[in-house]
Amino acid sequence: MAQQYLFQTIESNIYLYAGHFQRNFPSWHYPREQHQLFELITVIQGSVTMFMGPRRRVIKAGEAILITPETPHESFNFSGDRLQFFCFHFNVGDLELKTQLIKNLGNVVAPADSAVSQAAHRFTQSLITLEESSVRGMARKFRVEISFLELLTAWSQAQPVVTTSQEYPEREVVLAQKLASGLFRDDGLRRTFQAVCADLNVSTTYGHRIFKRVYGITPSGYANERQFSRAKVLLEIGENSIEDIALRMHFSSQASFSKQFKKWSGMTPSAFRKTQRRERQSADYLG
Repeated sequence: MAQQYLFQTIESNIYLYAGHFQRNFPSWHYPREQHQLFELITVIQGSVTMFMGPRRRVIKAGEAILITPETPHESFNFSGDRLQFFCFHFNVGDLELKTQLIKNLGNVVAPADSAVSQAAHRFTQSLITLEESSVRGMARKFRVEISFLELLTAWSQAQPVVTTSQEYPEREVVLAQKLASGLFRDDGLRRTFQAVCADLNVSTTYGHRIFKRVYGITPSGYANERQFSRAKVLLEIGENSIEDIALRMHFSSQASFSKQFKKWSGMTPSAFRKTQRRERQSADYLG
C-alpha cells in the first residue's frame, strides 16, 4: 500500500524575546538603537515619532510598525499626550518568511484598519490577557507561541503595506543627527546651537531650518525634551537625591532645577517621583 503524506517536513524556528507594555510621559525619548531582531510596536494611546535613517514615521493609536533587523531607529513622544505602547522582539529561522516580512511589512506604518495592524493588536491583547491569567509554566509558553503563530499566519496572508510618509535626503538627515548629537557634551552639559553649527561649519539659519524640517521641532525644543527626559529617568531610578540630580544635570542649585522641572511637567521633582512610585506599583509588564 502506497504511503500517503498529510504534510511535508516542517522546520520552523522562531525566537521570541521579552515583550513589555510601557507607559510614558510626554517628552519621552529612547536613544538610537540597532539590533539583529524584528521589533513590533503597537501603539495603544498617543503617538510615537520614529526616525529610521532618512525616514520619519509617526505611529498613532491603533496603528503598528514592524522594524526590520539592523535598522537604526530612534523614538520620541512629541505628541504632548501620554504614550502607551507594546514592544515585542522576535526572529524567525525561515528565510522565505523573513524575506516576506521585510519586503511586505518592514519599516512602514500599518493603518489601524489594516489586517496587519489589527492582527498585531490582537496579538498584543492576547499577551496582556495571558499576563492577567493564572496560566504559568509550559502552558504559558505554548500559549505565547500559539498567539505568535496566529499573528504570522495573518501577516502571511495580508497585502503589502504601502506608506505615503515623507522621506528626506540622506545628507539632511545626517546633518540633523549631527546637530542633535552636538547639543550636549559627554558629561551632559548643554551647548548652544550656534556653537554646534560652528563646529559643523554651517550657518545657524540653515542648521535651524534643516533641524526643524527633519525632527519636526526646533533645536531648543529638542534640547528641552532631552533634558526633561533625562531628569525623569534620574528621578524614576530613585537612587539619587534631588539635589544630586540637579548637580548632575548642571543646574546651579536644587531650587533652579525644581523651577525648571515644574515648567516642563507642571509638578515639582518630589511630586513627580511620588507619582512614578504609585504608577510603578500598578504598571503591567510582560517579560
